[in-house]
Amino acid sequence: MKKLSFVIVIAMAISLAFVFSSCSYTSKTMKTPNNYVEFEKSDFEFSQQLTGEGTETRILGVDWTRLFKREIGTIESATLSIPIIGNLPMGGSQAYALFDLMEKNPGYDVVFYPQYETKITGFPILFQTSKTTVKARLAKIK
Repeated sequence: MKKLSFVIVIAMAISLAFVFSSCSYTSKTMKTPNNYVEFEKSDFEFSQQLTGEGTETRILGVDWTRLFKREIGTIESATLSIPIIGNLPMGGSQAYALFDLMEKNPGYDVVFYPQYETKITGFPILFQTSKTTVKARLAKIK
């Protein structure tokens, strides 16, 4: 009985340590409005093609390096349209690469036609590494 009580106390102490341990989640977000605005190419000031990189390593299906600290790039939309022009929804190393692109190049309003190059190595579920490079033109609204 004493051993069971001791095990319960240890389990509670470990779970409290997880509850009060530090976690960090950083996200960069660009939002799109609900209203319809029509833009022309001359309304933007374009950058050269810029790059960002993101790496995701999964062991047993879990990204252990980002378990307590995640930094992702996303686009939130009030409508059902795709907010990044010329892009499909993404996840994993693509979101990390987009975060890196936005982090290295602050002050832009729009991402145009991102191109993702992803290389996946390893064995699915056991150990898998994906490295993504995103190339895109960023633009500021004049």
